Amino acid sequence: MTNQNAPDDVYFQRISQALAHAGAYRPTLVVDKQRLDHNIEQLMSVIQRDFHYRIVAKSLPSLPLLNHIMHATGSHRIMSFHLPFLMVLVEHTPHADILLGKPMPVQSARQFYHWHAQNKKSLFKPEFQLQWLIDSVDRLQQYLLLAEASDTTLQINLEIDVGLHRGGFNDRTSFIKALNVITQSDRLKLSGLMGYEAHITKIPALLGGHKKAFAKAMESYREYTDLVQEVMGEDALQDLTLNSGGSSTYPLFSKPSCVNDISTASALVKPTDFDLFTLELNLPAVFISTPVLKTVTNPDIPMAKGLSKLMRLLGLLSPKACFIYGGNWLAEPCYPADARRSKVLGHSSNQEMYELDKNCSISVDDFMFFRPTQSEAVFLQFDDIAVYDNGSIIDWWPVFQATKTEST
Repeated sequence: MTNQNAPDDVYFQRISQALAHAGAYRPTLVVDKQRLDHNIEQLMSVIQRDFHYRIVAKSLPSLPLLNHIMHATGSHRIMSFHLPFLMVLVEHTPHADILLGKPMPVQSARQFYHWHAQNKKSLFKPEFQLQWLIDSVDRLQQYLLLAEASDTTLQINLEIDVGLHRGGFNDRTSFIKALNVITQSDRLKLSGLMGYEAHITKIPALLGGHKKAFAKAMESYREYTDLVQEVMGEDALQDLTLNSGGSSTYPLFSKPSCVNDISTASALVKPTDFDLFTLELNLPAVFISTPVLKTVTNPDIPMAKGLSKLMRLLGLLSPKACFIYGGNWLAEPCYPADARRSKVLGHSSNQEMYELDKNCSISVDDFMFFRPTQSEAVFLQFDDIAVYDNGSIIDWWPVFQATKTEST
């Protein structure tokens, strides 16, 4: 869908001036702080309906960025997806409540505890602050053996399938068996459930649309919480993390029912994959800027000058093009507005070619801008993030650097 909140040419010209003043003549990831804060306000309008907010660290992998969001939202709940970055979070945000966002091989958990044991001064207490996501009885048994061997208590969050069908518990029998394993062990503690429902906004009207899909997902979630009470008692849900939500779906939550913990992060910077009807009020807040290295008039296909001329006459080849510093990112050009990736030379991560409108005035050393299609992979491809605020680059925020670990 077309984003009606897309910034105009004047906006990008102002960022260009700020980048030039900062000397940022290289591929740079830019986050607009005012737009980020606007998106945080949109998030809080939902969270303030009595939900807890959990920040998805993989989508915004920068400690200063995460700290800004934690301060603005008042939340210290984090979802982590990658062992080295879990270690970064534990080391630098020791007050956080961390839920793993995917089931990890038990060897990864073993490596984490080995690493944590070496950090004698760590204030982070895994037995209270860390929830391992478990998707099967077999994996739960592996974690039980780890807990017994290491003489520690593990918080267990059970992944449930509420319609996405990407894994997790999807039948009554195995789920009850998992609950019984936890109940019968003094080394495992049920900390909650996690039911991801990213499929909801993709369900076509022919199959009932997003409203029916959301209702069905919450109905499935309720069935699992009922089973928890059936096996563990009426008070078993008290203090559990009942997690769901995502960047495409969080605005659909109106009030707590079976879910009390909502995760999102990409929506706060809104890459193009999140130009969705649920996020119409959110603004694009992250861009890639890069200098133009060369401009070309009447670009030719190598060894085919005559064919190139014919293609230009037929409108199949642009009369103007440029080569940029870098390229081949998961991103779409957004300034100049009519720029498009050229097929003449193919992809390049060094000097990618972009076709331009014949009236485009961009020249060497000007900046082109792109909107990332996603944030989690793109952020990690750049150096420090340029923080743009009202005409200036006010700060540089480093992205995650993995903690070095030792094998066990």
